[in-house]
Amino acid sequence: MRQCAICGKGYKRVFARSHSHRATIKKLQINLQWTKFAGRRVKACTQCIKSLGKGKPVKAAA
Repeated sequence: MRQCAICGKGYKRVFARSHSHRATIKKLQINLQWTKFAGRRVKACTQCIKSLGKGKPVKAAA
């Protein structure tokens, strides 16, 4: 599963609405990028990468 290695955030389930307003469930994936964190290469969401660059604390994955 695509998941952030820092905060543990994954995909969201959302409705795709057609013209007739029928709802079909689709996965809305998060934006994961390779980055270095604590001396190793991990896939992290862009919000965590942005927070780490500013020196802000990031919520750790449980």
